[in-house]
Amino acid sequence: MDKPLWTFRGYTTDAGNSLVQVWFHENLSIDDRDLIRDRIRYLKEVERHLWIRPRFDKLEDDLNEIRIKAPAGPIRIYGYFPPGERHCFTLLHGLYKTVDNDRAGKRVARERLKLLKQGIGGTREFNFEERTSPEDSAGQEGQGSASGIESFGGNRLPN
Repeated sequence: MDKPLWTFRGYTTDAGNSLVQVWFHENLSIDDRDLIRDRIRYLKEVERHLWIRPRFDKLEDDLNEIRIKAPAGPIRIYGYFPPGERHCFTLLHGLYKTVDNDRAGKRVARERLKLLKQGIGGTREFNFEERTSPEDSAGQEGQGSASGIESFGGNRLPN
């Protein structure tokens, strides 16, 4: 099988916590993870000019969203195309969208993008496969805090 055209990376905090990866494995149903995988399989194989609605949308500045219709409600995964990295998309924040204009979700994604641009935090290859053990998605990468708030360089950053 040929290598996919696109790679996907996920945001990690300065402490190495993969917040979007943990969200994907711990906050979504198996069916919703399957819907996301289907969308990613499509996006992995097509050129960027085909990343359009209803599957994808360019928002403001560098921010974009992967769009999924799920029975539990719309899912949005905010991300960006890192400059200088051809055929790479970085996932910054994922959630079930509950309002028409998800200002809070976009704010979290923009804050994470801002931190990455400042060299704070990083990214890891995103694992869309099912975990065989709890350590597959968290393990050495660390877990998000139980409260849903991640301590980050003295600032509190919402999930």
